[in-house]
Amino acid sequence: AGAGVSAGPAVPAGQPQTVDGMRVYVGVLPAAMVEGHPPGHPEAAMHGGPPRGRHRFHVLVALFDAGSGERIAGAEIEAGVAEVGLAGTQRRLEPMVIAGTETYGGYFKLDGDNPFRITLDIRRPGAQRASRAEFEYRHPWVAR
Repeated sequence: AGAGVSAGPAVPAGQPQTVDGMRVYVGVLPAAMVEGHPPGHPEAAMHGGPPRGRHRFHVLVALFDAGSGERIAGAEIEAGVAEVGLAGTQRRLEPMVIAGTETYGGYFKLDGDNPFRITLDIRRPGAQRASRAEFEYRHPWVAR
């Protein structure tokens, strides 16, 4: 992050954001949704398998070219997830092929009832610099 990274305003997770010619979609799912897959299922082992414990979530990112609508593959994404105002976790999202299309994901601990900031530094194949997209996520059980 830092110099050479452009950013737009944070938008709620679940709503797309357009930055530097990319449509960026973010989803947040409980890691427990993946735990039920049988051992041979590809999702049972992605990212080293779902983490155990409470407040574990799978952050998913899909990228599309804003002009053509084509899916963007081969990108590198560094994701930071933090409760607003606190230090968080930073990790590289791993590419996943689901239904023949590339998506990116990783597991994070989202412990707390305050909003979370999801910061994505995205480097498209051949790009000179990363593009930044920021999303806000709130647990659905927390009153707004």
